[in-house]
Amino acid sequence: MGSNNSKKEENKELKKIGQDANKSDPSSFLSFTPIKVTNELIVAESKSNSDGEYKKIKFLGEGSYASVYQVQNKYTGSICAMKVIKKKFGSSSSEEKEILNEINILRMMDHPNILKIFEFYSNPREFSIVTELCPMGELFDQIIDKGPFDEKYSAYILYQVFSAVNYCHKMHIVHRDLKPENILIVNKDDNEMPFIKVCDFGTSKIFETGIAEKKVVGSSYYIAPEVLKKNYNEKCDIWSIGVIMYILLSQRPPFGGRDDYEIMENVKTGKYDLSKSPFDKISSEAKDLIKKTLNMNIDERISAEEALAHPWFKKFNSKELFNKVKDVNTIKDLIKNLKKYRRTSVIQETALAYLVRHFPHIKDVVNACKLFNQIDHSEDGKITKDELYKGISALYHSSTLKKDIDDIFKNLDMDNDGYIGYEEFVRGAVEKEYFIQPNVLKFAFRYFDKDGDGQITFDEIEELFYESIPDKNQVNEVLSAIIKEVDVNKDRKISFDEFSDVMKAMIK
Repeated sequence: MGSNNSKKEENKELKKIGQDANKSDPSSFLSFTPIKVTNELIVAESKSNSDGEYKKIKFLGEGSYASVYQVQNKYTGSICAMKVIKKKFGSSSSEEKEILNEINILRMMDHPNILKIFEFYSNPREFSIVTELCPMGELFDQIIDKGPFDEKYSAYILYQVFSAVNYCHKMHIVHRDLKPENILIVNKDDNEMPFIKVCDFGTSKIFETGIAEKKVVGSSYYIAPEVLKKNYNEKCDIWSIGVIMYILLSQRPPFGGRDDYEIMENVKTGKYDLSKSPFDKISSEAKDLIKKTLNMNIDERISAEEALAHPWFKKFNSKELFNKVKDVNTIKDLIKNLKKYRRTSVIQETALAYLVRHFPHIKDVVNACKLFNQIDHSEDGKITKDELYKGISALYHSSTLKKDIDDIFKNLDMDNDGYIGYEEFVRGAVEKEYFIQPNVLKFAFRYFDKDGDGQITFDEIEELFYESIPDKNQVNEVLSAIIKEVDVNKDRKISFDEFSDVMKAMIK
């Protein structure tokens, strides 16, 4: 963020110019390079303590250097999870690097089956990372208590895992530690099918195509043989999913042993058994997918994208089952909302993005997510204009359909990168009434009003948006324009009432 001393000195004169500019007629923000509302922007970092925003209500567990709590937001009442990590180690320690790596990678993520980070706090004593809560816990515990599972149930889970991993790989992120302990269950639908989230990106890495990874990372049962040989790529994740699939269907690992050494020696051989019960009763499609994921030859091993199109998932209609929206009228309403959506200010769009991210489990957000997945034919977490046209034309009929699609795409793809991301789509599709409730508006206002004085000032706008402005020669003009869009009384500040009015304009 643009908060260092040299930058502040540099912008003293800019602020004065901005104050003078506010005395004249405001220029439209659209004359400037639009700010891209990214996850990195809306996942806020705070140097204060989390106690001002969240109340700890339940201790969930602890590890070697972290404690996890169920917490409640004091403004919205929403329930979240918070990981608290004490800073008992040096600033350059591997533990702290792993924590920061996980935070930075989670901030980049925009997928319904990847755990959402809401915000994080860093002070001299500790890190506090606030994420969505997955009340049903780890998939590992479900396997121990209720496994093995039938094929339909297993396919439902693995479709979501492959979808999340396909998105990661398209983003050039390799997880490197996929296992049932790192797959969380949010809830179950009316048919007792689980909605899952992939988590724990502490050992993940941004990879470069064609460059082999060397560092041995992973857990013994799930680690790929090429990782042990220190020469691997993102397909190590596919091997791990193959192991998870084997365990879901049989409640035992394909590569066992008395200790980690023996397990990893068995992994290196790549030999496993598909003849013993229950595999003698499992479909040929399931066994084929296991073979394709546990292929020792990395080049021949199936990719996440290819796996999503595998006959096993087609057999159980996994995608259709996961993304089914019960009421046809709900789909029509979501599409109508897409048609109506217009950004009237940067503040409004940023606040809406912030709120949509913080309330992933309300009904309208869930249904918008399902519609997104129906339209996302390539299943890469992005919707192209062609996918939008084909997807909506299959669900919605209109004499002005082509123009409607053109308008929807233009209004949602504000950064002109050629596609609509998951949260871009969701914030256009959802009903906005929920997000203009007084307590929700106060929660969103505090995101901008960092010092809590009831006003959003130039300094606070600068701190938030400075790094998002591509052309630093336009910093003053862009920051001033952001305020002018909302500042009705022209006092160069945004009050809560002015903020509320611009948010309530979403439903007019």
